Amino acid sequence: MNILRALNRIITKDTADQNESKKMAVLIRTLCLTLSAFFLVSALAFLVRGSSGPAVGNFMLCAIYLFVFVISYILSKMALTWSFIAATTFWACSILWLFGPDSSFQIFPPFLILIFFFASYDRFSMKIIFALITFVIYLGMSILYGDSEPVIQLSPAAHHCVRDSSMFIVIFCTCIASHVFSKDSLTMENKLIEYNKKLKEKASTDPLTGLNNRGMAMDYLQEFAKKADTMMCCICICDIDHFKRVNDNYGHDVGDVVLKSVALAMTTAVGESGFVARWGGEEFFIAFPDLNGDEALAILYKVQSEIKKIAVAVRDDIVGVTLTYGLCEYDKEKALDDNIKDADEKLYAGKEAGRNRIVY
Repeated sequence: MNILRALNRIITKDTADQNESKKMAVLIRTLCLTLSAFFLVSALAFLVRGSSGPAVGNFMLCAIYLFVFVISYILSKMALTWSFIAATTFWACSILWLFGPDSSFQIFPPFLILIFFFASYDRFSMKIIFALITFVIYLGMSILYGDSEPVIQLSPAAHHCVRDSSMFIVIFCTCIASHVFSKDSLTMENKLIEYNKKLKEKASTDPLTGLNNRGMAMDYLQEFAKKADTMMCCICICDIDHFKRVNDNYGHDVGDVVLKSVALAMTTAVGESGFVARWGGEEFFIAFPDLNGDEALAILYKVQSEIKKIAVAVRDDIVGVTLTYGLCEYDKEKALDDNIKDADEKLYAGKEAGRNRIVY
């Protein structure tokens, strides 16, 4: 573990230019160490087989990537990127020249383009130019060595091993590069999604009761109004009876408990059959999509039944709660505000008639 921590400190050490992000340097250092280890293992494998030529070539590539690793602490981001690209281009051309066209040479251009794109994320024109130059070099090398015999003749099994191991390490390095540069983006994107979700919830939720607020209720009705020709809806506005007395006699803390208890009772009784919101103060709003007046009335009776169960204990007293409800079927021939006004007028008619009732 101490070795891993020390290695992490070495890789993540800052660059010479304190004004530059060290992410690219950390990536290239990681890739250089990975490739150095790969070439070292490959060199030892060739030595075991008695192939001194390929072994020397792999030792040379190992040294080149270690050199790039060392100079990463003194070069700027783009200079370091070009150094890594030059080293990798040398590797790609060497493998094509030494082992022939069937040596995974084709996988290098996309890898180099990926590295350059990450290093110059704000230079689109440079990206295009680099991609074109990379393609031209690839095309030229393919034409030059595409039909030539390999300089080093290996057995079919050894040739496949060289080809497949090269492809594996380039794919592995591509995965490392993609992970490094996508991790922060995805993390930030997820944070923004969560932040926007919380903002939306905060903007559309009543903080005390947890119900939808009046703005959300209006949005709901406006969406329904667009579909009023093809579906029905009932709306209800209800009000806690004598709520001011509760606040005056027992305090606002008890009033808040009553509001939360009413909200819970409503959502329990309405369930999936309707949309519940706090309309304002002690007023609540319920919409019943796809239900006619009689069906909505039946659910309001359930709401009444749940409300009657509320008993808030305050010292030696028990505070009970009743509501008055104004219910109407949405009339598509009327404007949205007029439909709301109809429900509101029925609510006040219920209050005039003695409260604790449903007026439909």
